[in-house]
Amino acid sequence: MDLNEAYNYMDMLLDKADQPYFTINEKNRFLDLAISDFINSHYQRMGADEDSRKALTPIIDYANFNLTAAEIISGSYIHNNQYPGLSEKYTEDAHLNRSNEMHDVGTQKDVGYFIYGNQYLMPERHLYTINCQVSTYNYDQIIDPSTGLPYSSVTEGDVKLSGLINVDLQATADYHDQAESQDPFNGFKYRKSEASTPEIRAHYVENRIVFTNPMYIRQIVMHVIFLPTFTNIFYYKGEGGSNLPKRPTLSEHHQRQIIELAVSKMTQVDVGLMTGPS
Repeated sequence: MDLNEAYNYMDMLLDKADQPYFTINEKNRFLDLAISDFINSHYQRMGADEDSRKALTPIIDYANFNLTAAEIISGSYIHNNQYPGLSEKYTEDAHLNRSNEMHDVGTQKDVGYFIYGNQYLMPERHLYTINCQVSTYNYDQIIDPSTGLPYSSVTEGDVKLSGLINVDLQATADYHDQAESQDPFNGFKYRKSEASTPEIRAHYVENRIVFTNPMYIRQIVMHVIFLPTFTNIFYYKGEGGSNLPKRPTLSEHHQRQIIELAVSKMTQVDVGLMTGPS
């Protein structure tokens, strides 16, 4: 369903509800509000409801940030003379150029980047993190902590990369509670003597995701739900007849759900219409 078809369906529902005329700008604002409600509602049911999983799958974004073994030993991405950091590769200046690698709707509002080594600055349209994984490497054997540079004797073959490990994202309060815990099962493992590979955990701080033991991290992979706009959900014809912008591929069934939510907001009553299965 394109944007004009969406407007026509809105008009039909508004006529049925005997509602006054709405301008295009007003319709667009209500569609954006409805998209937000649509995502939040389906997200709450995503774990148990198949239709909700289908609804959200097109707007789940895959983000992959990594340093290769060659990049680690190159000395090109050293953060603050401490260690190779993702913030030196995935910088604020570079993130716009990477936008289309991340998903079809890439803009500066959709694509995050790194600061302060391995702290992820979430983009404006980041709503939910579905999962987060990290890959580590043998930092202690590769990097001289006094300079952040690799030891002169190491080669690319000496860098041992781990597989991806799931990382739980925590609220700041929960993170600090666990950090102070004396429970050997729930407390953090900060010291290398307690684990062969230091534990990586993460927590939210304002609009950032902060990782523990950042010097050991060489890759971060996330699946996130981003907030699309009405022009992402309902494509339209731009100059020259091209479809702008690229969009998530929601089914017409779910597009109609969004329109009906928008009309319900516009009328402040339940339009009494249900969309059948796609």
